[in-house]
Amino acid sequence: MKKRSKLPIISLLALLLVLSLGGGFFAGKALYDGDEISKIAQKFGLASGPGEPSGAPADSVAESVIEISPLPENTDGGYETTYIYEKVNPSVVSITVYSNQSIAALGSGTGIVMSADGYIITNAHVVNGGTSVNVTFSDETDANGTIIGMDTTTDLAVVKVDRTDLTPAEFGDSSALKVGERIVAIGNAGGLSSTMTQGIVSGLDRDLGEGARSLKLIQVDAAINPGNSGGPLINRFGQVIGINSSKIASVDYEGIGFSIPINEAKPILESIISHGYVTGRAVLGVSVVELNSSNGPINGLPSEGVCIMEFTADSDLPGQGVQLRDVIVEANGVDIVTTDDLLTELDKYSPGDTFNLVVYRATTRKTYSVDVKLIESVG
Repeated sequence: MKKRSKLPIISLLALLLVLSLGGGFFAGKALYDGDEISKIAQKFGLASGPGEPSGAPADSVAESVIEISPLPENTDGGYETTYIYEKVNPSVVSITVYSNQSIAALGSGTGIVMSADGYIITNAHVVNGGTSVNVTFSDETDANGTIIGMDTTTDLAVVKVDRTDLTPAEFGDSSALKVGERIVAIGNAGGLSSTMTQGIVSGLDRDLGEGARSLKLIQVDAAINPGNSGGPLINRFGQVIGINSSKIASVDYEGIGFSIPINEAKPILESIISHGYVTGRAVLGVSVVELNSSNGPINGLPSEGVCIMEFTADSDLPGQGVQLRDVIVEANGVDIVTTDDLLTELDKYSPGDTFNLVVYRATTRKTYSVDVKLIESVG
């Protein structure tokens, strides 16, 4: 493998982006929490955009399972940041994504070496829409990468390179984190590879999903910039305990970044490696908009419930007589006021199960009951 020249310094752009409909988070691309659209538009089993996984799932993950290491016996203070950098940086890569529609890069981000045999963790939004990936290592060598799979709902993805000599990161127990604990982040910030920032854990179990099946996130005040997406959040012992995924960026906000806890990410990543997607997740196969007193009545719809805006090709609902703009108001005897209510019920079931809905139709101003079959989400 030949060395490549260093990436040129690029100017940072202040981006204000709405939370994606698929529930993914854009770290280093900014979240703006003031737009009501981000609070009502959600997806349930609807593909969120281009970029299907380009690689075949691995037949075995025996060498690729994340092992969670215990804290060292001496938990006082932790290691100096210089030592943490030297320990973890060889396990951090820069990812550049291309599509077959353009020779210019589609985007870039960061990745974490998961195993010596080439599995690399990153964010789904880093690789989504891409058809080829270039991975640059800390020694400035590079390799072509294959997108094994992604889960846009939790913003996790796995890339594979054809190497067996990589340095995997050491992973720690994210459930042991405490507010105020020192953490560091390493990433490809603004095209500047191996950039390290430091801060503390500002909060735990943060929910930014707005009704999507997102994970509870770690909030940090360490600088998370464009290009940090998919990079490691590291505890004071040099253990990766999170995957940097998002930030709130605006003139009114400073130092509010978010990271996916590694304990929560572990089974999702392992399912992606084995199958290319997260198995066993039941969905209706619809896109919905959450109704409220502002957007419902003005359109002749209730002020509560979720309005069906689109069906996937494999959804069972159209075959059972459900139509677009019908409003789901009850599921299995539970009132559905918000998208969170519906997701809570869906999480109790498996693909193939029968799911009862009570649906309101505006054209008749009546509700009806229907039994539908749940399908499996594949992305």
